[in-house]
Amino acid sequence: MVDRRDDLSTRLMRVASKLAAAASVPREPVMFGADSHRFRLGPVLPEGEVVGFEKRHGVRLPPDYRGFITTIGHGGPGRFGGAGPFYGLLPIEDWDLTLEGDLDVTMLARPFPAEPGRVYEDWLAQAAPGEDDEPYRGTLALSHQGCGDLSLLVLSGPARGRVVDTHPGKQGPRFTPDPDFLSWYERWLDAVLAGEHHFR
Repeated sequence: MVDRRDDLSTRLMRVASKLAAAASVPREPVMFGADSHRFRLGPVLPEGEVVGFEKRHGVRLPPDYRGFITTIGHGGPGRFGGAGPFYGLLPIEDWDLTLEGDLDVTMLARPFPAEPGRVYEDWLAQAAPGEDDEPYRGTLALSHQGCGDLSLLVLSGPARGRVVDTHPGKQGPRFTPDPDFLSWYERWLDAVLAGEHHFR
C-alpha cells in the first residue's frame, strides 16, 4: 500500500522489497509484458551520470524517479528495458521516444502543455499550434504500452512529477491517478503481487 507520508528512503526500500518479491514468485509471470524483463532491472545509474543528464537538458529529475534510478535500478534486460509497467521501464537515454519532431536537448526543459483535469477539444491543435511545436515537450518516456502508446514522466510544467499516458485521438494524454512516479510504480507492483494480468 502506498503512503505518501513516508519519507523517500522508506518508499524506495518498500518498492525494492516488493520488486524482489515479484521476482521470486516461482511461477511464470502473468502480468502483461513481464515475460520480457522477468522483474529484473539493470544496474543503478551513478550520480555523475544523472547530474550530467540534468545539466545537458537543463532539468532536475523529480526526486522519487531520481532516487529510483540511483538506488534500485535503471533500464534492464527486456527488449524495452527493465522491470516496470507494460513492456518495462525504458532506460533514461530513450527519453525522447515520444517526440514527434527533431531531437532537441532543450525539449525536456520546456513546459508540458497538458494539465490534469483539463479537457481538450483537439489535443494536438491546442498543444502544438505552431509548425515547429512539440506536443510532448517536457516529458521523458517511461514505458511502451503497445500500439504506439507510451507512459511518460512530466519533467517541466504544471504537472511536473506526474505520469501521463499518451493516446491517439483528439482527447489527448491521460494522467494516471498517481501523484508521482514511485506511486505509479508501486501500484504496478501491487497489481503484480495480487496476480493481476493487466495494469491500468
